[in-house]
Parts: sequence; structure tokens; C-alpha cells
Amino acid sequence: MTSTPRRTDKLVIASRGSRLALTQAREVADAIERAHPGIGVEIETVTTTGDRDQRSFAVIGGKGLFSGEVERAVADGRCDVAVHSAKDLTAELADGCVLGAFLPRGPVHDVVVGGYGDSGEQRLMGLDPGSLVGTSSMRRRALVAELRDDLKLVDLRGNLDTRLAKVERGDVTIAILAAAGIHRLDVDVDAVMLDPARWVPAPAQGAIAVEARVDRADVLEILAAIDDPATRAEVTCERAFGERLEGGCSVPLGCLARAAEGQIVATAFLGYPEGGEGLRDRISGPPAHAASLGRELAVALLDAGGDEILAALRSEITPEPQQP
Repeated sequence: MTSTPRRTDKLVIASRGSRLALTQAREVADAIERAHPGIGVEIETVTTTGDRDQRSFAVIGGKGLFSGEVERAVADGRCDVAVHSAKDLTAELADGCVLGAFLPRGPVHDVVVGGYGDSGEQRLMGLDPGSLVGTSSMRRRALVAELRDDLKLVDLRGNLDTRLAKVERGDVTIAILAAAGIHRLDVDVDAVMLDPARWVPAPAQGAIAVEARVDRADVLEILAAIDDPATRAEVTCERAFGERLEGGCSVPLGCLARAAEGQIVATAFLGYPEGGEGLRDRISGPPAHAASLGRELAVALLDAGGDEILAALRSEITPEPQQP
């Protein structure tokens, strides 16, 4: 790791170049500038593997598809901090880096765009057999197949505008998306909620994470002022769950922790890609034990049959070489 000169008058943020990523980076910049009026903030865009390679996540394989290159911009000293959708982060951060702050969490749930009904479940149940359901998530695929095995799941990649346009054109009948992106971009679209008690979100969904080098005490001190403790506890629990299950984009798992009144309550899901009732469990405890609660929840699912699901997934998934 190269040495980086210390400065506190300006911070350079590394971010993906998508509209949502830049909106999130701007939220972090605004929070820093409010907390530290004397500090200027710049945003530098970085292209990631996930941006370049538009094949399905199951085919690409690997981890850190939307975060690896952004992390490296901080690790090698080109930028001071990196801003991520926290759900895109791998369990292991870049060498010498740490998560210095989490902004207050946005909406955690999934939504359905397209179809008819007052809830996401109504819209799914109202579809004709063979209807096309768009999603890029193995977790959402497993949840849909658990509910209805007569729908056709279609891989849906691209930025939010691209995915919404595919629904509008009729390329898919409905799309299942994260509510947080629609909320942050203030998109006017007919989206209805899927109950997160059943449609357990991806670990860290709806959270914005800010990464910095562990040796940059000056930067970490700046970030401490914008860190939200409740979000940090929730994401810590959920990431520990995913890490214990070695969950990446190709594993159909979800975990949602909610911190309130001195307690964390966490719900988890591990599904069968081809359908069938997935595994679910719940745990609660103090926020100070967030990581251990997440790991304990993961072990409970492994003991309930999750180890067999993961073994089957590993035997089936052989990632293709990444595109140059």
C-alpha cells in the first residue's frame, strides 16, 4: 500500500458512474460538507467489472463485481474514500481498508413494477402462467419460484432506467427491484411493496457505505461525524450472516436486521434456486453482538439443511471467464 499525504481541506470520493451511484456519492458529499463546512468534496468515477460485463451474475461468478475497482482507488491512494451500495460489498474489504461510515438507511424492501394489484404479492399471483418476471437476483428468483413455479424468470441487467424501460416496452411482464434505488432517484413509477418478512432483502440492502484506508486517521475522524449507529449495527449483522454462508451474487440468500429499543431482530432466508420452500430463521439480541448474531443465524440455517443447498450450488456453478 502506497503512502498517502494527509489533508483535511478536500476529500476525493471514488464512485461508480451510474446515476444511482453518483446520487449516493453526492449524498455522502453533502453529509460531509454539512458536518465539516471547511472541507471540499470531489467525486471521481470508476468503471467496475459489473458495469462492463452485462452477462448474468450466475454466469460471471466471482465477488465484488460493483465494488472491487472502486475499492482499489482508495487502497492505492488515488481517492480518499469510496462510496458503495453496501449490498455490493464483499465480506473481505480491500487490504488495509475499513468501513468508516454508514448513512442512515433507506428503504430495505423489494418492489414490483408492472402488473395489477395493490401489493407485490397480488401482482405476482395475478400473472398468467408463463409470464415473464425480470430480475438479476438469485435471491429474488428463488423467492418467486417458491411462490409460483409456473412463471418464466428473465435476467434483467442494466441501470434502473434501462430496467424500467424493459417493463414499459413489454420485454418483461413485471420486474422486481430494490425500493431504495427508486426512492433515491425519486422516480415516478407504479411500484408496490413486497413484504420483507417473506421477501427477505439482500444483506445490507438500502444502506450506503463509505470505505476508507485504516491508516487515514484524519479521514476516519471526518467520517465518524456522519456515521449512523443503527445502520452500522444492522449491516454488521447482515454482512456477518452473508460471510458465514460465503454468499455472493450466485447464492439465493437474504438477511434483514432491524435495530430498535436496544435490540436487534434479524430474519434470514436461504432458498432453493429451482423453487420449493426455502429455509428461514430469526434471532434477536443486543446491537453490541451484531456480528455474532449474524453468524449464529447463518449456522442455524446451515444446520437446517443449508449446507446441502450450498454444496449443490457450488457443484452447479462454473463461472465463465470474465470479458476483457
